[in-house]
Amino acid sequence: MSARPPQSALAQEPGELPRRLLTVLVCAALEPGLPGVLLFDLPPEHLAAVTDVFAGLVRMAGGDSADTPVQRSTLNAATVDEDLWLCPRIRRGPEGIEFTVEPGPLTETGTGASLVVVPDLARLSVPGTRAAVQLLGADVATVEHTGFRHRWRPRTRWLAVCRTEEVEQVSPHILDRFPLRLAVPGLRPEPEPDPLGPLPAAWAAALDPRAPRPLMPLHTEVPPRVLEMLDARDGAGHRRTLALARTARALARLEAAEAGPDAAAGHGSAPRQSSVPPPGPHHVTAHHVDRAAELIRLRTVHRPPVPPGPGPGPAPAGPDLPETCREDVEPVPGPTQDRHGALGTPVHSPGAEEPIGAATAPLPQDRIPDPTPYPEDTAGPRAEGSELRNPAPRPAGAPRTGRGPVVGVRRARDLWDLAPVRTAMEAAKNRAVREGRDRLVITPQDLRGYVRAPEPVTLLTLVLDHTCHPGWDWHPALEPFLQWAYVTRASVQVVEVGSGAAADELRAESFAARSTRDPRIAAALDRPPGRATPLAHGLDRAGRALRHAFQHHRAGGVEALLVVVTDGRGNVPLAAAHRGRRPGDEPVGRAGIEDALAAAGRIGSLGRTRLHCVVVDPGRRPYTALPTELAHALRGSVIVGRPDDEAVDRA
Repeated sequence: MSARPPQSALAQEPGELPRRLLTVLVCAALEPGLPGVLLFDLPPEHLAAVTDVFAGLVRMAGGDSADTPVQRSTLNAATVDEDLWLCPRIRRGPEGIEFTVEPGPLTETGTGASLVVVPDLARLSVPGTRAAVQLLGADVATVEHTGFRHRWRPRTRWLAVCRTEEVEQVSPHILDRFPLRLAVPGLRPEPEPDPLGPLPAAWAAALDPRAPRPLMPLHTEVPPRVLEMLDARDGAGHRRTLALARTARALARLEAAEAGPDAAAGHGSAPRQSSVPPPGPHHVTAHHVDRAAELIRLRTVHRPPVPPGPGPGPAPAGPDLPETCREDVEPVPGPTQDRHGALGTPVHSPGAEEPIGAATAPLPQDRIPDPTPYPEDTAGPRAEGSELRNPAPRPAGAPRTGRGPVVGVRRARDLWDLAPVRTAMEAAKNRAVREGRDRLVITPQDLRGYVRAPEPVTLLTLVLDHTCHPGWDWHPALEPFLQWAYVTRASVQVVEVGSGAAADELRAESFAARSTRDPRIAAALDRPPGRATPLAHGLDRAGRALRHAFQHHRAGGVEALLVVVTDGRGNVPLAAAHRGRRPGDEPVGRAGIEDALAAAGRIGSLGRTRLHCVVVDPGRRPYTALPTELAHALRGSVIVGRPDDEAVDRA
């Protein structure tokens, strides 16, 4: 068996998060096939320090001096195409002021290093997302616009940040473009000048482009090892396998730089069969694949997490995984019991105290995300709609349609949205003094057009659970939201659950109102409670109304506020509500609650840029944690509807 490689800085860092992050950034700067780094749960206050470190590494890999600035570009929700590819410039020419077009920050025309930073990948605009998909991993890029044409090989490095719970809001196209991923929750950088620790001299020498770099071919044992690490049944394509192999090659370069030019041949893991030739001094072996998987905390069915033990004792080295490649990380929590104890066993003890006022729903202990590089494999439903396509604009020659209700008539300014009756009346007034009295002559002065009120661009969606407010006046809790809708002239969508006046007690009812002045809203707030609570069906109808408003609103962008007043006790499954009959003699259990949480999860996947969710907790005991779970599924906040001294015990 070949000798073990020397103890390098990389081999000593598995339990140190800053060193692990520094290694990932060095690999991205060193390896051309790793242009993008995606960090999960990076604290926002540490983004500047991580960006400075990455910019310094990119500058070293480009061969620039320490005082040469790195061109940085920040992409966010307000980024448009004009900010990326071409930039207009004003210059004084021989004929006066002239407007010219110059290449934008993503159009690489110079020789200096460049870095693109995305502080929040879940809220990146469509042009920014499209640029990332086009450039990351591309061999050649081309831009053509207004006589300008440029063709180049992308060398820009990308650094993006995303929260784990918002992964389902990101298009899978852009997630696949980031080959290096690392979860860094709780990162604590060190003080300046080295926030992530000192850079080893051997790594700095490996980043120097003037230093000789061997080819580093792959040994024959590398492809089977990579395929063993990644489960091919996931349907993730070949980008993950290429990323793991390229990360292993970058680690092999760093190890060769640490070992020096006189490194002994045959380092790495031993061949599994005698027919396989031993690796040379500059080969990528299965040992490097193991270290690459350890670096990004890759966990698959072939590489389970380390089981919990009594203490950090030495683990025996197996035949396929060297001792230096075993990671010291927390195990993945196993399957948990039901949130309220064993199935079928009710818990009648009250939950923890909650302060009065708006607060972000806490993350349940059994839903803490695991630090995996591919959290999208276990994420919830994706956001609907195309993430990479701008809304289709109205053609220039297409007729314009009126928007909003008609509130009056005025002299027409164009030929669109004419009022025919009022136009004919104006022409009839002057018929006696015009030529051709036997027929009606309409002149341009007679044309009249409609005056329309602006269509509301804000929406208030109320989900009222009538079974949760007996003995409680919910008008004070709903008054701030109704006042907001009145001030902003928002339209209102009301979904009623568990009403005693419902035509079918197993189904939710809804109606749409133009404003809060609709008398049906006041009538809905005063309806008596019923016996059943089809909460899942009510949330499903609210989600359909929100999706319709976001996708089909003629006035453009809509800002929606969803207010759910409920205790979370849904006792009607969604399938029973769709069928309109009881599920039968079998017990319902938590089926209605789980269906309600699933429907809330689909609403939460719509995104928080235009949707704000609030759950009003009526404070009914027991099962006080149900409104908090519902708010977490909606990715919203919880508001206590009444103080603790007014809370009631109701089964």
